[in-house]
This record gives sequence, structure tokens and C-alpha cells, in this order.
Amino acid sequence: MKKSAQVIVTSDHHIGSTVGLCPPEVYLDDGGEYKQTKLQAEAWKFWEKDFWPYVWKRANPARKTILVFNGDLVDGDHHATNQIWTKSIFEQVRVAADILVKHTERADASYIVRGTAAHVQPSGTAEEAIAQKVKSTRIGGAPVGSRSIYHLMLNVYGVEMNIAHHGPNPGRRIWTHGNELRSYTRTIVLDGLISMGKGEKAIPPDVLIRSHVHRKVQETCFDYGHTCLSFVTPAWQWKTEYAHRIVSHEDISDVGGLIIDIDDGEVTNAEFKILPISQSSRATFE
Repeated sequence: MKKSAQVIVTSDHHIGSTVGLCPPEVYLDDGGEYKQTKLQAEAWKFWEKDFWPYVWKRANPARKTILVFNGDLVDGDHHATNQIWTKSIFEQVRVAADILVKHTERADASYIVRGTAAHVQPSGTAEEAIAQKVKSTRIGGAPVGSRSIYHLMLNVYGVEMNIAHHGPNPGRRIWTHGNELRSYTRTIVLDGLISMGKGEKAIPPDVLIRSHVHRKVQETCFDYGHTCLSFVTPAWQWKTEYAHRIVSHEDISDVGGLIIDIDDGEVTNAEFKILPISQSSRATFE
């Protein structure tokens, strides 16, 4: 019988940010409320009406659905930013769990990877709280203990997946785009191949996934007969004040997610589903 799965990876939701993923209204602890901005409304519509309906339309009893939320689910209270709708990590966690649980409940498995301490608190405290609320899958099937992890080594029907939040930059210049990801991937693959040659347990990945930089990147690396597909995932946060400062000439943030199809031990398809909208503003004088 054919074994099939779709692995859905979303990251960098930054819930709590005024440019992060946000439902139409958020009711705050003191009785106030926050309403999403125009850009947040576009991202929310894409999340609710396009991305997830597409995912669940593809799901069926013969194709398992595995979800990976790859870090920085909430924005936290960081770097003296003004771009948050609450300083309360409790409220950010509550809203994040409400957003994710409807999907984790439908999935065959769901994993939460810990992101950046500045956003999710030391030891991934906020993401562990979310993972407990949505009852994400425990690593190794343990009946108790943590439900989130820093580094997810996931085998899906024979395909080795190496997933973590932090990794390489996409490249600051168009002619360097993807260079760091290729070098980063080759290092991990070659380390695995050398370890295998020594009889050690390390296995080179077939798929490598990183996030954090809010840009989609895809590369394929071939080394000594081993092929590895590597990805950097898009985000669900629009361009922040910091991003405007470091890269002011382009739309630095890609908004969307990654879908990988696995059939009988092979990756048969990989696609980014991206919201096609510009974050730049243009003034015209006539």
C-alpha cells in the first residue's frame, strides 16, 4: 500500500506584532481590543481563506498531514519595540493557541519548534506553553514532558527531515541569493556522510528546513551520490521597522508557507504558497 504524507511548514507568525499574523479583533485582558491593520487583514484572509483550505483540500485518509510550526510563533516584548499590540506574553500565547488549535486537531501529527529567545522567552517558554495548549505531538511518543523542541529530526516514510528555526541568511545581494543555504546544507550533509562512513548513527538529511529570515529560498545539493533539498521558509509577518532599516529597497518579507509531498520514501513535490502582494508604498506627483 502506498504511503503518502504532506508536510506543512509555517514559521515566524510573530503573533502579538502589529505587522504579524492577527485575527480581525483581539480582546485584551483589561477589556480593550485591538483591530488588525489593512496588511494584517490581507495576511489573515490568505491564512484563513487560501492557505489552509488548500492544505485541507489535499488531505485524505490515504495522505497523512503533518504540521510543523517552525519557531517565533509570538513576537514577545523585545528590543523596546513599539510594534506590538500587547506586552503580555500570556495574551500573545492565548491568541496563538486559538489560531493554531483548529489545525492541530485535524492533523495526524503536529510539531512546534522553538525560535528566538528575544521573541519567545528563554528556553522557548512561550512556544512550550502554546504546544501544551494545542497538545502538539511529543517527540519520541513520550507520555509526559515537553511538547516543543529546538531541533526536529523527523523521518517521514523513510525521508529524513532536519528542521530548526535558525540557519543561514538568504543573501543580501541578488547574485548571492542561495549561496549561504547551499554551503550550510553541504556542511550538514557531508558531516552526516562522514559519520556514516565511520559507522556512527548520524544520517545525512534528505530535506533540510530553516526559517527566521522571512524570505523563501530553495536549493538542491548533490554530494557523493546524496541529494538534499533545502529550504528557508517565508514568514507571516510583514516588514518591520527593523527590516525597513536594514533593507529599505525591497519587500524583504515573503508571507506564506511551505508544502512538501512525500510518497513511498521520496519527495514528489515541494511548493511555496505565497501571498502575492507588495508591502511598498508609492507616491505619485502629476
